[in-house]
Amino acid sequence: MAAELARRLSSLLKVPVHLRLTDNRATLISFRRGEEGLRLRLHHLFLGAPDAVVQAMAAYAGRADARAGEALEAYAHEHSERVRRERRPGKPLRTRGRCFDLQAVFARLNASWFDGRVQVDVGWARKPAGKRRRSIHVGGYDARRKEIRIHPAFDRPNVPAFVVDYLVFHAMLHADFEDTDGTGSEGRCAPEHTPAFREREALFPLGDAAQRWLSDNHTSLLRG
Repeated sequence: MAAELARRLSSLLKVPVHLRLTDNRATLISFRRGEEGLRLRLHHLFLGAPDAVVQAMAAYAGRADARAGEALEAYAHEHSERVRRERRPGKPLRTRGRCFDLQAVFARLNASWFDGRVQVDVGWARKPAGKRRRSIHVGGYDARRKEIRIHPAFDRPNVPAFVVDYLVFHAMLHADFEDTDGTGSEGRCAPEHTPAFREREALFPLGDAAQRWLSDNHTSLLRG
């Protein structure tokens, strides 16, 4: 859906459109023009928007049209239920688990691989309640909150330490690229992995082994 939206906007604006989805509550749409085209950061609630709203996106990004901006605000207001609520203030992330201290893992990796430049919070995510899961989000980097969260299913004695290291390292790579690629820090990190990202990730020892372990233990993680 994102690729199709980018193609529609590119056709309307007659320039390449590089689209990144966000989960930013404060800024639902922002853009920057450059020699390579238009870099557009857009809240995910606009995915699947009708043609009139897509036309308004193009007018807003192409001409900074005030009426188009008002139309986008109205559409966002109508679909405000898609905007994720903030985590309550005063509730810091829990870093120390039963088996792994994520802050210690983060500090070690930051010193060894990033020269200490990654400055984000890290901790265990809250275990989701409800029905039995069919999929699991292992963890990741939230650029809007400057947070790395790892699923609590990995805080178990049968999980190898190198798997937790890999998950934190992967999220830290996202944070490092977010801070150095000039795109700012609006919204959650994009899911795609560029060739530069993959090249740096490939340098991490036991990265392939960690990915195999994740694949082999998917069923047990769902139960955890």
